Amino acid sequence: MLATEPSISPTVMRADAVHVVGVCGATLIQIWRGAPNYMLSAEVNEVARAMVASSTHPVSSLFVVERGSPPPDEATRRNFASFSRDLVSQMSVSVVVAEGGGFRGALVRAVGVTLTTILPHSSKFRFVNDVDSAAELIAPYLLPAVGGAPGLLDATSKLRAMIGAPSPR
Repeated sequence: MLATEPSISPTVMRADAVHVVGVCGATLIQIWRGAPNYMLSAEVNEVARAMVASSTHPVSSLFVVERGSPPPDEATRRNFASFSRDLVSQMSVSVVVAEGGGFRGALVRAVGVTLTTILPHSSKFRFVNDVDSAAELIAPYLLPAVGGAPGLLDATSKLRAMIGAPSPR
């Protein structure tokens, strides 16, 4: 990132050994390292719902599934479906990153495509295999203070480092 470009640090909303949820400008960033569960996915929905309701700028979403994160259970999939149906439909774009490529990436994309196919709205989901590609897709929707795709990548890196740190509750 150029030194003259503005950028803002992300705000950590939730952080634990399994995931981190943060906000950078009007972009919700969630990164899953461990097993997603009902309670944690419900908290993400809570954060996203408040963000969509209060933001004066269209909200975007970056959803990163790290290589080692196992598939969600049935109750968690319902929360993810609610996220897609009730929240992504109100966002400018939501990009899902399935890290790990190959079979792993195909599995994450299959779950996402299934969710978006059965939902009654036009899908604003995009699926990619790396965070760089995701940042480029979200860049047109970012607030100027984020610093474009490089600023979003920096915020994502900072949030990823918070997995395992205590939550700021």
